[in-house]
Amino acid sequence: MAILSAHEKLNLIRETATSAYQTEIPLATMDNISDVGIAVMTAPAVVKNEFFDAILNQIGKVLIKTADFVNPLSDLRKEAMPYGSTIEDIFVEMAKSKQYISGTRDGEDAPDQFEVNKAEVLAAFYQTQLERQYTVTISEHDLRRAFTSNDPVSSLVSAKVKSITTAEQFDDYRMTVALIARQIEESVNDVTTGWNGAVHLLTDYNALFTKTLTAADCLYDQDFLRYMSEQMQTWSDRLIYPRKDMNPAGVNTSLAKGSQHLMMLGDVKAKVSTNLLAFAYNANHLELGSVRHIDAWYSLGADATATPVVTPDSIEVKADLGLGGANPCIGLIYDPEMLVIHNKFKMTENARNARGHYTNIWHTVADIYAASPYHNFVAFFLD
Repeated sequence: MAILSAHEKLNLIRETATSAYQTEIPLATMDNISDVGIAVMTAPAVVKNEFFDAILNQIGKVLIKTADFVNPLSDLRKEAMPYGSTIEDIFVEMAKSKQYISGTRDGEDAPDQFEVNKAEVLAAFYQTQLERQYTVTISEHDLRRAFTSNDPVSSLVSAKVKSITTAEQFDDYRMTVALIARQIEESVNDVTTGWNGAVHLLTDYNALFTKTLTAADCLYDQDFLRYMSEQMQTWSDRLIYPRKDMNPAGVNTSLAKGSQHLMMLGDVKAKVSTNLLAFAYNANHLELGSVRHIDAWYSLGADATATPVVTPDSIEVKADLGLGGANPCIGLIYDPEMLVIHNKFKMTENARNARGHYTNIWHTVADIYAASPYHNFVAFFLD
């Protein structure tokens, strides 16, 4: 998309405005930006409000793409789900084989061609909804100052609207990571699921090679880093075959190489890349669909035994899964389809306060976040 200049942005607003707006506000050129600003500031309230609406609804949509923080996990989101609030997740187990009989051999009963062989069908219902609203105020002073700058429209929108979009992206990122952390926590703590996807790297390494490495020094040991890379490759290969012990539901399913994603703590990735030059080569040979890092693990605000009531303020860093925590998890190989993230609605509204000469903007977002129990994943721990 081409980048519009200041006067082109103003004229884009004017092209789709009412006749009253076009009468009051002149066509913008590179030389008359200040004149356009004066015209907007001195125009009747209905024209001034139309400018505010247009600058938010038309130009704001373009500037969302240039927000200061863009959620690196946004591709894990699914399509919008405007109706309903509960997700039904259905899994059909693979068919079971039986001994072949023809019924033509002596003493052999004939098979019943009308015998019912039902496929095992499992269903899970879940929802975790995060609703939040972002509010900013644009005062007439902001507007007046914007028209005296080099790029008036961008200056105003960048200072205000971008703060909304950046906050929304950051909350979405934290919630996505928290959802994965909760899936790990629930699988580790619930022994009834039979999930066997926790790989205890440090314990296994020390036992195998009679070492005494700790979580504090193992990431600087090249032998351990090579072992860690080898384990990621090993478990990645194991996931391509049907297994029941790699998902919380205990169903037979597999995960193809191209569908596997690797998520790793950024601090770990930095140490591995610095202290093990071959890691980049080994990572490429994992043949995964995506390799990415996160800054920290986050919590939904409730442990795995409670149903969380999620608010943006309740999403905090989950220290016990971090490098200095009791159960340090350096990362996992997972199926992106395990995450069920849908937007229910997104709405931006604004209202003008004539007495205070300012406009308030309210941006309301409601998303549904859930993790399916029918997908295989492996988590790697430094314990």
